Amino acid sequence: MTTSAQDRDARTAMTLKTVEGAFEKLLAQPASTAPAWLQPLQKKAFGAFRTTGFPRTRDEDWKYTNLTGFAERSATYLRNQPTNEGNSEAAGAINTLLDDLPRTNGGIRIVFINGLYRRDLSITAEMNPGVELTPYSAVDAATGERILRDQPIDQNAMIALNTAFLNDGLAIQVADDKKIDAPIHIVFASDGQPAAVQPRLSIDIGHNADATIVQHHVGIGESLTNAVTSIHCAKHAHLFFIRLQDESPASMHVGNQLVRVAANGRFDSISMDFGSQLARNDLKVDLYGERAQANLYGLFMANGKRHTDNHLRVDHRAPHTTSLENYRGILNDTARGVFNGKIIVHSGADGTDAQMNNRNLLLSEQAEVDTKPELEIYTDDVKCAHGSTTGQLDRNSLFYLRARGLPEITARMMLVNAFAQEIIDHVRLKAPDLADTLDRLLGKQLPGNA
Repeated sequence: MTTSAQDRDARTAMTLKTVEGAFEKLLAQPASTAPAWLQPLQKKAFGAFRTTGFPRTRDEDWKYTNLTGFAERSATYLRNQPTNEGNSEAAGAINTLLDDLPRTNGGIRIVFINGLYRRDLSITAEMNPGVELTPYSAVDAATGERILRDQPIDQNAMIALNTAFLNDGLAIQVADDKKIDAPIHIVFASDGQPAAVQPRLSIDIGHNADATIVQHHVGIGESLTNAVTSIHCAKHAHLFFIRLQDESPASMHVGNQLVRVAANGRFDSISMDFGSQLARNDLKVDLYGERAQANLYGLFMANGKRHTDNHLRVDHRAPHTTSLENYRGILNDTARGVFNGKIIVHSGADGTDAQMNNRNLLLSEQAEVDTKPELEIYTDDVKCAHGSTTGQLDRNSLFYLRARGLPEITARMMLVNAFAQEIIDHVRLKAPDLADTLDRLLGKQLPGNA
């Protein structure tokens, strides 16, 4: 073993020991801070985390993303449980962030600060009777255990860590046959406190129900987020799900989304990453019912030295299921992007139709992207395809715009904007105010700050 490898292993052991101490401190706190009904699940989850520790680059799924900095910051921050008692300066900054959020006319907004529910900042006056919103911190033991019964507990190290240090979250249940027109906007904000936030969101869309839900991450300072979202779409249900991560450039973000879709159900997902120095997203979709459908769109943009990693996995387990993946990356300066999309067609999933496409645009010679589309097929009578392209702006298109009198910077921005709009336009169909926000975020990061 080389000296550098020995040093990394020593740091890893020290980090794990510190996390163990933070967990023991958590369990010693009063039940009002760490609910007693959560503790059995927390102990089970931490046992799983202790066995594996933080993912390392020697793990195939993490070979392009080094979590050493995330792990060491976690070890430091986990000793401080998040609170809603930030200083006045931080409160002012958070209020500014909330004021800048898109308006959802007639919709619902639920706000969490540092992972803790804030009723005073939430908007529930127009609550639809077909929607049930349950903060974990407001439930008794029986309700809490029911909510977490079918949720992911320790499927991987980061989910296990989230469960072990979980102290609040939100369960959303849309009743059968209910159509919710206005978006439900869930905001997870960090106010810069030195705390590792473990947001948890569970979504259950009932039979023949239809809803639009936005999961929005914002924050200031060196925040640390390890989020878990679990989603179930019942038979004939439809969920339009938008995940937007726009945290501070000094923050670090890891997210897991686990989705199950029943027969004739449909899951439409749009994933957007505009913030964080390190962002890692794992989206796993299980199409377990016949004719279940998933449409997965994504856009990530990184500049400076930022790193964004998207890992997708779609399991086709039933006949005549369909999936579409379309992810696009825009990278500038020395930023690095990763896309790993895996489609698995299991035995018996005849008639599957699965399409995957990843396109990446490099705006500088130093920017880098690693892309790895994968197909595993264990049955016949399927229609599957995947493709990936990485390149720079088209010179002919750039010349065409320059020849018509546009400055080079303006021409470049127009082409980049057009590349991104195909994904943003899917948001515009359901949440036009949010799409306008995305346009502004895109403009801020384009060369020249369009």
